[in-house]
Amino acid sequence: MLFNSLPFLFLFLVTYLIYWNVSAHWKKRVLLVSSILFYGYSHIAFLIHFLLVIGINYYFSLKLWELKEKGESTGRLLKWVIVLNAINLAFFKYYYFVMDSMSSLTEMQLWQKLGTSVEILLPLAISFYTFQLIALQVDIHRDLIPKRIGSGDYFLFILFFPQLIAGPIMRSTDFLPKLDHPEIDRDRMKQGIFLLLFGLFKKSVLADSIAGIVGPLYLEPGSYHAASTYIAMFGFACQVYCDFSGYTDIARGSAFLLGYEIPENFRGPFLSFSFREFWGRWHVTLSTWLRDYIYIPLGGSRKGEFRSQWNMFLTMCLGGLWHGANIAFVLWGAYLGLILAVERLVERRPTLGVQGSGSVWTKWIRVILTLNLFVFSGIFFRGGSAGKNAVSFMLDLVSSYGNIFTGKILSRWEELLLFILITLGLNALQYHPNLMSKLEKRSTILIPIFSVILLLLLGVFGDGGGEFIYFQF
Repeated sequence: MLFNSLPFLFLFLVTYLIYWNVSAHWKKRVLLVSSILFYGYSHIAFLIHFLLVIGINYYFSLKLWELKEKGESTGRLLKWVIVLNAINLAFFKYYYFVMDSMSSLTEMQLWQKLGTSVEILLPLAISFYTFQLIALQVDIHRDLIPKRIGSGDYFLFILFFPQLIAGPIMRSTDFLPKLDHPEIDRDRMKQGIFLLLFGLFKKSVLADSIAGIVGPLYLEPGSYHAASTYIAMFGFACQVYCDFSGYTDIARGSAFLLGYEIPENFRGPFLSFSFREFWGRWHVTLSTWLRDYIYIPLGGSRKGEFRSQWNMFLTMCLGGLWHGANIAFVLWGAYLGLILAVERLVERRPTLGVQGSGSVWTKWIRVILTLNLFVFSGIFFRGGSAGKNAVSFMLDLVSSYGNIFTGKILSRWEELLLFILITLGLNALQYHPNLMSKLEKRSTILIPIFSVILLLLLGVFGDGGGEFIYFQF
């Protein structure tokens, strides 16, 4: 069920009206039923599988709590729980990738037959809810959740529909303590509506429109003019940002209207002064998850410079693989990890959150360089989305930069430039929260104006609602 669809609008309105007109005892049950309907709308088999996964994890959570109450070690059981969740994710997401890889390495037809004789559908949100379940089990092991969670709260924490399909990846310590105390007031309602409007604008007007412009170029990589290729790559980066940031805004807005607050995933990454700062502002909940549950357990920065760099590089590679079962996604993660390692060696000091140093020109050069390094990574990301021919796709795309004087011109490139400028403006609102605060103070006037403008724009640019990019992960 897409956020930008009539079924979701209907489900949310019915949920909202019932939710705020029942007692606190029934509120969580209303949310749980709505969340089950939301996920089951796509495929009943996926829903059954999802509920079984949550149920099995809840059983193991009880065992972890039992061991802790007895004063016994939970490390061994935790390892098995993590392995079981990893196997579940690997089977559905990486089966074909493993079969293809084994077939290429061994040249045995057995692997090819195994890969073609089985049809495996990828359950929605399996990557996101697997990470959330693993984090929950690790938090129990770390005594971050000392008291047992009731089965209803446990299921609702994983199923909570505003963030279910594509995150943000919620932490138990942020959400569970507030589960029995939803808060709603005039300011929260305004903030929720603001986020919904911005999210729909980003997704339905910007992301979907950019997709229509850059799509033809990616169907024929290598045949376009070099300048068109660059603009299209920049546009694709904006498309991914608007698509996923828009999803997060709608998720957060929906949660606000239901009395809860879920974490922000984007904080104006396109205006970052360094790649480390960029990655601390892009897909924040995944970045912090990778740091807390992979990088730090690997040793983090505690075992010397070389080991620290290796841990970071490996973490980014695994983060790339999490995005998809394709060598291009692994290369994407490796590319990001390499840039972070080089930057760390050059600067020798943390820069996350620092507003930059030096002259104004130096700062802008750093912003432009950081942004272009990320834009170039879109070659790998788009290549991973292209499927089995990802490597040849990437090579064709790179070769187009040789078409300085020849090649086709991207249609509607002027329109694309306008969308890019608007995207940078939206990044400025996130990078400088005080700007958004000033808008929210005038929400009484701005919400009706923005609503009318959005409806008009949806009439011009809206095409019925395209699927969100991160649904494929």
